[in-house]
Amino acid sequence: MSSRNSQPLIWTFVALLTAALFAGALKWGKVTIDLPKPPIQKAQFIDLNFIQIQKPKSTSTPQPSPQPTAPVTPPVESPVPEAVAQPEPITQPEPEPSHTSKADPAIIKKQNQAKAARERELARKRIEEKRRQKLTAQKAENARKKAATTAARQRTVSKPSGISQPKPKYPPAARRAGQQGTVTLSFTIGSSGEVISARIAKSSGYILLDNAALSAIRSWRFKPARNALGEAVSYSYTLPVPFRLR
Repeated sequence: MSSRNSQPLIWTFVALLTAALFAGALKWGKVTIDLPKPPIQKAQFIDLNFIQIQKPKSTSTPQPSPQPTAPVTPPVESPVPEAVAQPEPITQPEPEPSHTSKADPAIIKKQNQAKAARERELARKRIEEKRRQKLTAQKAENARKKAATTAARQRTVSKPSGISQPKPKYPPAARRAGQQGTVTLSFTIGSSGEVISARIAKSSGYILLDNAALSAIRSWRFKPARNALGEAVSYSYTLPVPFRLR
């Protein structure tokens, strides 16, 4: 057995012996034991060798050298041919009519008749146009006069004036019953000056008073109203008729 393998056994035996002595010392007294120190192992050194790594050589393909560029020649413009003036055509003069030839009388007669017919047609159209313009102007004037007349007739320049206006009679039965009030009447005076229509616009509340007011108004006479033309025209009124007990 080698010395390295026997060292653990020795240390185990020493440990057991020390434990037994320590136990006896505890029992009989204090015992001092000098234990042997373990041997110090020497440090081992490791030799390291550094190797220099070389860079790999570049495997890139060399670029070809640029080829010289051929010079660009500008295009040469071809000359434009000048326009050649074309000679003007020579016109032949028309032959002058021969003074020796005579016109056909029948042709001249037809030409004169056609000319006269055209002149008559133009004259007829001128007369028709003047007649149409005159008729249009006359219609416009008539319409203007009619509108003016209508406006004048609708415009009253004088109101009716009373000729006979008797007061309404107070009905005896209404007086005995103590009835009183105001009747509002709406009536129209015709061109003759008479009352042509009458109605109760607002009642007094008593039929006796309303009928008495209507009877009185229908018997009234007026001088008719006049329009801007001086004509007698109808005219409408609204009049209150009071009934009061005294």
